[in-house]
Amino acid sequence: MKQISKTLVAAGLTALLSSAAFAAQIERVRGTIDKAEGSTLTIKTDDGKSETVDVGGAKFAWVVPSSLDAIKDGVFIGTATKGENPMTALEVVLFPESMRGTGEGHYGWDTITDQTGGASAKVKSAMTNGTVKAETANAAKVKSAMTNGTVKADKAASGGERTLTVSYGKDGSKEIVVPSSAPIVAFEPADKAILTPGAKVFAVVAKDGAKAEGKLVAVGKDGLTPPM
Repeated sequence: MKQISKTLVAAGLTALLSSAAFAAQIERVRGTIDKAEGSTLTIKTDDGKSETVDVGGAKFAWVVPSSLDAIKDGVFIGTATKGENPMTALEVVLFPESMRGTGEGHYGWDTITDQTGGASAKVKSAMTNGTVKAETANAAKVKSAMTNGTVKADKAASGGERTLTVSYGKDGSKEIVVPSSAPIVAFEPADKAILTPGAKVFAVVAKDGAKAEGKLVAVGKDGLTPPM
């Protein structure tokens, strides 16, 4: 019975961020917290609208700054990407162990801000959530990394691009180039006490008619804007 329960929990987490799980009912809401009263959260969205969300059953997380140095083999991440061959990260989120498996897989995402090219622009993206299986330096740094793997890998993480192999499901994987300019953040488990007016927020919301049910609410800590 315990194993069945764990399987159901894992399946629920895997479905959390995937648009395929809720079909047209899933929405990702980005904006600023207007107010939070009881289980009701009101968000002023980035496009100037007002969205009211029931967060009584939601999971909550802080979004905090992180770095390429923190992306190591075995870490579970989520990354929105643009392009193909190579896929290029628009942002990377490191998940805590308690959220491992959340949204696992590769699927279409939506239009997000590209902060990697200097001037911000909106681009269509895909999402890959999975476990980092291998890290290699970018083509320009491969020779150096092979000569002195540990030291050069650290230097690549601090100053240049890094190529990640992200594994998901039974045998799925993607190679993703992470430019040094891509925002790197981490989720920290939290509770609804983080819902303070004026904070920047990203929410995964399931809609059924007029009802909007929050599944995940992530709030930027100390003024940070969630990049996902």
